[in-house]
Amino acid sequence: MIKNNAFKPIGKGQIMETQKTEAGKAGKERQANLELLRIFSMLMIVMMHLLNHGKILETTARGSISYYLVWILFGISFVSISTYILISGYFLCETSFSFRRILKLEGQVWFYSVALYLASLLLLRQPYDMSSLIAAVFPVLSCEYWFVTMYVGMIVLSPFLNKLLTGLTQRQFRLLLGILFVLFSLWPNVFFFSPALNFGGGSGVVWFTTVYLSGAYLKRFYRPDGQFGRHLLHFFGAALLIPASRFLIELLLSTPLGKIGFLQDLMWGYSIFYEYNSVLVFAAAILLFIAFLNLQIKPGRLQRMILAAAPLSFGVYLLHDNPNVRGFVWEMLNPSRLAGAWYLVPGVLLLAAAVFAVCALTEWLRKMIASLPARLRKKNTVSRPGFSERACAALDEKLFRQNEM
Repeated sequence: MIKNNAFKPIGKGQIMETQKTEAGKAGKERQANLELLRIFSMLMIVMMHLLNHGKILETTARGSISYYLVWILFGISFVSISTYILISGYFLCETSFSFRRILKLEGQVWFYSVALYLASLLLLRQPYDMSSLIAAVFPVLSCEYWFVTMYVGMIVLSPFLNKLLTGLTQRQFRLLLGILFVLFSLWPNVFFFSPALNFGGGSGVVWFTTVYLSGAYLKRFYRPDGQFGRHLLHFFGAALLIPASRFLIELLLSTPLGKIGFLQDLMWGYSIFYEYNSVLVFAAAILLFIAFLNLQIKPGRLQRMILAAAPLSFGVYLLHDNPNVRGFVWEMLNPSRLAGAWYLVPGVLLLAAAVFAVCALTEWLRKMIASLPARLRKKNTVSRPGFSERACAALDEKLFRQNEM
């Protein structure tokens, strides 16, 4: 458990040790510990997809050692989505809204969506399909990447959420989070046979908003104590409860009680606790985030490497999980061959790291090529904002700045 004195407003006389560096012309502060968490979160997302889309989960024999190992890995990696959102809430809650941020995000998404769709037609010989073309051209609106669609929705709501938070005391903020937790996490887990509020589960913008507000609360009230190891142990203890819950449900359903109809709903999907909004997943994500808040990374080569690699993480997701090439990627890598092998765990970890590295390198090349025209213009002329930047700035000023948001 976390001691109450860990959650106090940070006054002028209090010092919180963080690792910060200049990033970009605006001087945006980045923390190497949370950038490292961003990298680890994306690695866990890759591992989650490897186990699922790579068909390791479905090919391991139930009751075997491999079966328990892969579900443990899958359960631990399930916290990755929430930790990614927590990072956004932690930073964006004190950041002015900017349409340019959304435009830049959508440009990156659009590039990979269209490029990989064309690659699937020309190189993979996939048949032409109008619905797939529309989805590729409008990836955010069509929910081609479900995470991106919900993430953009969360960002659009963020200035209004931030405005709301400025008027809340710590007690009111905690009460708000408690109500959201009960409505959108505890209720669906306890009354699993009920549709609850039918809000889209952990894959909907309502849950993204809840996690965003949790990250904002930690930003505003949590003071790190520097005990990274202790908090990391807390995370592993909570994360292991996720696969343990599935094993217990399987055991329950193998007894005469398993004949009770509504109990079958416990195993909906991977199980009710293998959901992004489950009590266990949410608790583990919070504990992992707190652990990294307490990690201290000294300035030096390691910090520079982390800060250079972290911005590539989102491109890793867009590249390896594109619906037009995802099947080909996992069929080519064939991770299911690892099922039952003695090197299953190290094999999964190494393969996930390799996929991350290749995709990160591709994203780095994309960013380098995309920045070439701007760098060339900067050498020859005085840099001036382009039309899109001016339009975004005008919208920001008219819709948000003039309304004191």
